Amino acid sequence: MKRLVATLGLVIVAAVGAACSPTAAAQPSAPTGPASDGPTIVAKDMKFQTTTVEVKAGENLNLHFDNQDSAPHNVAIYKDANASEKISIGDVVSSSKTDQVVPALAAGTYFFRCDVHTNMTGTIVVK
Repeated sequence: MKRLVATLGLVIVAAVGAACSPTAAAQPSAPTGPASDGPTIVAKDMKFQTTTVEVKAGENLNLHFDNQDSAPHNVAIYKDANASEKISIGDVVSSSKTDQVVPALAAGTYFFRCDVHTNMTGTIVVK
């Protein structure tokens, strides 16, 4: 009986781990080449202080994130507001600054949000 319970426990742990692990297809592609200096997005008072940023098309960029809240936030960039196609997902940080390299984007408009507080949103305009 103990062996059965232990085996079931391992099966459950493996299944949960597999279900929670992102698949290779769901991961954004890693940028290649140098990154140009990009904008800074600040989180303060549970909102993004700048909700629209402009960047140059066709270049990897180094996005700077300054979380001035003690609450955890990140900058997650998606193709659109449906947030179904990931472009770049930044680290979740509290009361600190971090950088993320964003792969080169084609001209257009992209959506960003905090994945922890999804009401914190903004727009990236690529020209």
